[in-house]
Amino acid sequence: MNEILHGADGTSIKCGVIGEIGCSWPLTESERKVLQATAHTQAQLGCPVIIHPGRHPTAPFQIIRILQEAGADISKTVMSHLDRTILDKKELLEFAQLGCYLEYDLFGTELLHYQLGPDIDMPDDNKRIKRVRLLVEEGYEDGILIAHDIHTKTRLMKYGGHGYSHILTNVVPKMLLRGITENVLDKILIENPKQWLTFK
Repeated sequence: MNEILHGADGTSIKCGVIGEIGCSWPLTESERKVLQATAHTQAQLGCPVIIHPGRHPTAPFQIIRILQEAGADISKTVMSHLDRTILDKKELLEFAQLGCYLEYDLFGTELLHYQLGPDIDMPDDNKRIKRVRLLVEEGYEDGILIAHDIHTKTRLMKYGGHGYSHILTNVVPKMLLRGITENVLDKILIENPKQWLTFK
């Protein structure tokens, strides 16, 4: 709360988001406490929250349940990394009903072998676009976010990666070809992030 209200690390620069709250699978007792503290803080300040779920399809469900029970505003909460977490369509649509933001944020990551979860068949960008289109078709366009999750040098163009322009240069044109309209893309790229990042 102090970092949001007054500033972080002894500065006057205030944090605008709680997170990314890292969770593993199975969830540890310490992680459960952090989620509860996050919910209490969010309930008081109305701030946005973003969650990194454990690598298991039921992890996002468990996390949302804990946040709800502790009083969080799920409509101001992002569940990230859904591309590598909830792979089943039925489960994804069931999760979407819970009302948090649904983030597909590994655009540009296309792997045969996912070292952090070898049993996970990491989707490519074409499959990510199909999932986003499915969510749009099912009426969840107001709750979709997308990103790159660039966190290593090899993801930067200087080192041979797609770089920060990948979504706008490569993904958006493909989304348009696959029937996602400009109005929906404006929601996903502009309006949804703006709504999430605004304090209530």
